[in-house]
Amino acid sequence: MALLTKSLFMNGEQCTKLLWYAQRKELPELTLSDKHKFAQGREFEKYVKKLFPDGVDLSEFRNEDNIKETQKLVEQKKTIFEAGFQFQYLFVKNDILEPSNDGWNLYEIKASTEVKPEHIPDLAFQKYVCEKVGLKIKKCFVLFLNKEYSKNGEINPQELVAKDEVTEKVNEIGNLEEHSRKYLAIFQNETAPDVAIGKHCNKPHECVLKEKCWAYLPEYHVIQLTNWRQYWKLFEDGIVDIKDIPKGFKLTYKDKIIKEASDKNETVVSKEKIKEFLASLNYPLYHLDFETFDTAVPIFDKSRPYQKIPFQYSLHTQQKDGKVKHFEFLAKGETDPRPLLLENLKSQIGEKGDVIVFNKSFEIMVLAKLAEDFPEHKDLINDILK
Repeated sequence: MALLTKSLFMNGEQCTKLLWYAQRKELPELTLSDKHKFAQGREFEKYVKKLFPDGVDLSEFRNEDNIKETQKLVEQKKTIFEAGFQFQYLFVKNDILEPSNDGWNLYEIKASTEVKPEHIPDLAFQKYVCEKVGLKIKKCFVLFLNKEYSKNGEINPQELVAKDEVTEKVNEIGNLEEHSRKYLAIFQNETAPDVAIGKHCNKPHECVLKEKCWAYLPEYHVIQLTNWRQYWKLFEDGIVDIKDIPKGFKLTYKDKIIKEASDKNETVVSKEKIKEFLASLNYPLYHLDFETFDTAVPIFDKSRPYQKIPFQYSLHTQQKDGKVKHFEFLAKGETDPRPLLLENLKSQIGEKGDVIVFNKSFEIMVLAKLAEDFPEHKDLINDILK
């Protein structure tokens, strides 16, 4: 029988259908976004490990050899990275196992900026297996990114890494044996479990099977509405198609427009609202769009974990007579792109006129962080934000 690992256990916690496909290695290939996310996690781990200078890394060992090496190091009371333990058909590798006076401490490394609910059963499953093979786990911790950390020179692991003890929460998880048996039984099934779609498709992560599982939905379905509390209630009540939403059902303003468009099967255009918006504009208009990237561990001074760093923009300047000029900026090399980006923007956006963006909240967030990190450009940015 295949082994139930901690990653498979967490698949099962989200959805047993996901577990079934994952155990058979029949999941879709990782996207570039997924690969980037995992790479960020590995980068963060490098700095966490610096906090345990005496730790022995077993990440290169295959499962069987890992278990043997782990046992030797446990007997020597060594701190271990990727310690492996197997109990019957359950197998775990602990991110960090640290000896304490009368037992062991268990650490889980997460490249997030907070402890999340799904981190608790992850640690609980590890603790369960460790204790089944005879270890005494005293405390459980999550190591994560300190979102307030701002890089200034070399990365300081002590400041970058935040720690939260979650032992009490881990000990409250009492269904580990029951769930483990259930998931191992699913391994034996010839067909995938029949699991209805639901909130679990997006929580704690958007499921890679979502496209496959949601393919049966009609073209205009209730989950396309903007109010997720309402659309899941409708779905759970058996109302799937937007056109089947009962008359008089209270919808938000945006969702009323979506329903109207769905019922008519045509685009809904509010000419009066458009005229009202156009009449409010002050020329010249600056059509601005940023492109950004983010990393778990900041790579530039004056930046924080997962801060959106603008590296490109497109700017169209539109005069009242309709004349348009296009400007653009694209960073080159590996230096911080923000200072040069701001200098270019300063020379291309005037003091009068309105700035037009597609995603207002996103662009405001990017500009506000630029003003905070580069106060010498605060006046320019405040003019744009007006």
